[in-house]
Amino acid sequence: MSSVRFVHDSAWRFGLLTLILACASITLGQERPRQSSEEYFERGLARYKSGNLQEAQNDFTEAITLNNRLALAFYYRGIIKALNGNTKQAIADYDRAIQIDPGQATAYYNRGVAKLSVWNLKGALSDFTKAIELDPHYAAAYYSRGVARHASRQIRSAIADFNRALEISPTYAEAFNNRGAARQDLDDVIGAIADFSKAVQLEPGYAEAYANRGLAYLLQGKDQPAQRDFDRALNLNQELKDVLEVRIRNLEAQRASKRRDRRKKH
Repeated sequence: MSSVRFVHDSAWRFGLLTLILACASITLGQERPRQSSEEYFERGLARYKSGNLQEAQNDFTEAITLNNRLALAFYYRGIIKALNGNTKQAIADYDRAIQIDPGQATAYYNRGVAKLSVWNLKGALSDFTKAIELDPHYAAAYYSRGVARHASRQIRSAIADFNRALEISPTYAEAFNNRGAARQDLDDVIGAIADFSKAVQLEPGYAEAYANRGLAYLLQGKDQPAQRDFDRALNLNQELKDVLEVRIRNLEAQRASKRRDRRKKH
């Protein structure tokens, strides 16, 4: 399954209203606490942006302890937990963020990514669809829903989602690569090669796209260009070696079977 990306930046369009409301209980006649939920959150956000994820998570937790209605703190803590592989806890934080403020597309998107990573395809599809309802121009949500649909064998629907992602973001290399994989599943090898070629044109270091194009060339019996693409893919990412070897063996077995069938017919 192709990977999908979390939203790591400030794409959640809250503005300052939530944080202002979080501190509304502090009246002019009261002494301001030395460390408020807003201050913990702001420090956590700064640490998050600088890559200090553990301390950022601690600050978001402190902010939540002081104000359990602070949706942004749950949201960003969820992202950190997801990045650390704590998927179940991340989903729980996204759940809480959505419960507090159900109108934020990025929360549904990131929860969908987390669900997809544990193969909860139905839940992921639902979340990506909700993200699209809230933001019809959310290219990553269309792309990710396409990945989930492809994994669910809804191949034509997956292609439609990749098409829409590319309409919104014409330089989306991952969408070209995954549309190519879906086209190949429909035996449109020429279309698949065109998409893989566009993906590597946009991202010359895209190892998976080279590997996919090599496999498509192999299906066409073009062994030399296939080998060139395999070499490029492995030069870029040696971790692909085992998976690629298995896929090459499977394709070569398919080709041998087809040759035997043709000989029997003659």
